[in-house]
Amino acid sequence: MYKIALLTYPYLIPFFEETIAPFRNQCTVDLIAFERQNQLLTMIPTLTEQYDGLCVFSALAEKFIKQAHPNLPKPVLFLDRHSVDYFKTFFMMISENRDLDFSRVLVDTYLILPESAYSLEYILQTVASFEERRIGLTEDISLEEFNDIEAKTESIAMDLWQRGKFDILVCRFANMASLMEREGIPYVFVYPEKHRVEETMTNLISRIRLDKQTEGLPASIMIVPGGDNRREFQEISAESIRIQRALLEFSKNYSMNFTIQFMAQGYEILTSQMTVQKITGGFMTCQLGYFLFSTLGVNARIGYGIGNDITSARQNAIKARKAAEDSGINCVATGDGSMIPLQLRSSIRQTVGQGDSTALLVDRTGLSPVTIQRIRSALQFLGTNDVTNHNLAEALQVTVANANRFLNALVHSGNAEIVDIKRGMAKGRPSRIYRINL
Repeated sequence: MYKIALLTYPYLIPFFEETIAPFRNQCTVDLIAFERQNQLLTMIPTLTEQYDGLCVFSALAEKFIKQAHPNLPKPVLFLDRHSVDYFKTFFMMISENRDLDFSRVLVDTYLILPESAYSLEYILQTVASFEERRIGLTEDISLEEFNDIEAKTESIAMDLWQRGKFDILVCRFANMASLMEREGIPYVFVYPEKHRVEETMTNLISRIRLDKQTEGLPASIMIVPGGDNRREFQEISAESIRIQRALLEFSKNYSMNFTIQFMAQGYEILTSQMTVQKITGGFMTCQLGYFLFSTLGVNARIGYGIGNDITSARQNAIKARKAAEDSGINCVATGDGSMIPLQLRSSIRQTVGQGDSTALLVDRTGLSPVTIQRIRSALQFLGTNDVTNHNLAEALQVTVANANRFLNALVHSGNAEIVDIKRGMAKGRPSRIYRINL
């Protein structure tokens, strides 16, 4: 059964409990409350790991969630009220009180606009521009304003009430409704139509179902070792065996079952779209390419292809591999023909082609070219040239003893020096901090 999280304000929990009840025989729906909209920016990534999809009751937050997390691995749909919801609320107010003074009714949506306290009278007179202004409110607001919007509107509303500027507030913001209720100030809340909530939930379930189906689509990963230095690749060779072992180790690290086979210029891995999404972090980074370089010093060109069948997956992998060879950037070719470039976890292109300096370092240190390249890559990954033996061992995925051997060789050759001593809280030998210069 699918798991869905519906994120909303505490004020709206009773409304959604009733509205989503029919969906609980199709999926598990958890109502998760947040107090302030800016909390969503940090909540979303964690929740996408726990749920198959999210529904967020805050269209105002949609813009910034998409900016902060443009490649979320799970579907996230946003629920908002349309202008018809406002006008239905206005009609109900008029029906209940024919003597209502529209000039004494404010709408909280407008409190943060430069003109500030637009009354309901003004809004009804300019109904043609109401929707345009409401949409523009979301488009024009900055991230700084978004983070402060709730506190700002609350402050403005309380100031206007204390100055006697309105008799009733029409609330679009749930936090504002909660404040009015606490302060005993007359208000009306604009609820969304229940059928719109049901449509959003139905669409989200359909998206999740489609994603689950496409996760099993076949995929092909084509790997050409050597990168820019293309040459005939031999199936039976020391280099080939090293690469095969590395691919198997990568598969083991990610708990995946790879089918690896030799091809004319390298290797092909047959797998699924779900696996490709996992090892590329949702089509963002080429972790396989980084792994091959950091462990073997191999700068491979990799093409990931996804298709409705294995033939189309292979065709797309070939296109992606050719694009990678032409541009130097590994790519994913999806089933709809899109070509997605991938970033490496660490930029290795700067280290490739340093043949002369590498040769000198080999002579001076006694270390192999692969080890030197791996140390360079590790320093870039760590983002610093100052490391301890434990830092280096972890980045290189070697024992501390081997890391000490590398550091001693670099110190002896003058390519590293001890710059500080790191003392831990617990008893034990302090760690030396080495500054490496390659």
